[in-house]
Amino acid sequence: MKESLIQEIISIRKKLPAGFCPVPFTTIILEPDGKVGLCRNKGNDFPVGTLSFDSIEEIWDIRNSEKARKWRREFIEGKHEICKNEVAYRKCNMDLHFNDLLPHAQIKEVLSDKILRLTANLNGKCNMQCPFCEIWKLPNGNYTDDNFWTPAKNSLFPFIKEVDMLSGEPFIQSDTYKLIDCISEVNENCVWNFTTNIYWTLNNHIRQKLDKILIKNISVSIDSLIPEVYAKLRTPGVLERTLKNLDQLLEYRDERSNQKKGFSVTFNFLVQKDNWRELPHVMKFAHEKKMIFVPILLEDVVAMSILSFTDSDKIELLDFYLEKIPSINLYLITPILHPLLQSLGPLDKAYYLTCFNNAVHGK
Repeated sequence: MKESLIQEIISIRKKLPAGFCPVPFTTIILEPDGKVGLCRNKGNDFPVGTLSFDSIEEIWDIRNSEKARKWRREFIEGKHEICKNEVAYRKCNMDLHFNDLLPHAQIKEVLSDKILRLTANLNGKCNMQCPFCEIWKLPNGNYTDDNFWTPAKNSLFPFIKEVDMLSGEPFIQSDTYKLIDCISEVNENCVWNFTTNIYWTLNNHIRQKLDKILIKNISVSIDSLIPEVYAKLRTPGVLERTLKNLDQLLEYRDERSNQKKGFSVTFNFLVQKDNWRELPHVMKFAHEKKMIFVPILLEDVVAMSILSFTDSDKIELLDFYLEKIPSINLYLITPILHPLLQSLGPLDKAYYLTCFNNAVHGK
């Protein structure tokens, strides 16, 4: 991101309330079952409306539904209850990826401008059946030429500044490549982001499609570097194949960088009971591969979440991280630490808050 844009974002944010997030003002998420959301981090269980699949033009009313307006109103007034935990712990509202469209955003409760970022989760189709995910169970084929592709060519595609592809697995869905072709025809300056399980091969067909577009970031979700654990969490994945595919993607990243068309690769790691001990090693792995490391706390599936550990297990985890993770890197796992610390009793919470604060500040 250019320094001039960063400074512009900082200047705008100084005039906005603390904790402000631009995402509900810039983004529309289309889910396979017709749910319409505003933020990827809230997941597909926080819709602001639902399409009937009569026409994509319904999104103009849905984006100004009462739930959507309330969400934006909270940020405008600095009273963000809907995103209270995200702002406090995950701090995703400060992520530059989500702020880069802020200079173009209409900061109003009721929006009339064009949609700036489209997250097109058009199908649930996936090549994995992860135990913590329900997306692969969602339908396919609800977005047709009549209700989506044809009208979107005039009302949506020419004006979008970013596309964010998520679910199920975008690189095995033909609609992903159809979307690349359709948007590229009318909007060659659109910037693209992808989230993928990287359980596919970067063949010539995919490379040709990606070569057509401007890519900002590709996020890879790999939740273990231990073959047995990976197979359990990323069913029916084989780690060796995934890592081979990852190396191909990183080579492609470097090729494009040499051509001045580079993009970043983010390594997503969903921390849970089966993999929490891997966190220090995975952080090092991502750094060595020149990837951005993003730890994410699994919360929704309680039985798999470290938040359902006993207090003694949580303390073991915290002691392990204090010992194994260099103090300079502890800030990277803030999204994991804060909710965990908040779940402890008062004395343990105060003790470990002090321990981590001292470690971070070199005391």
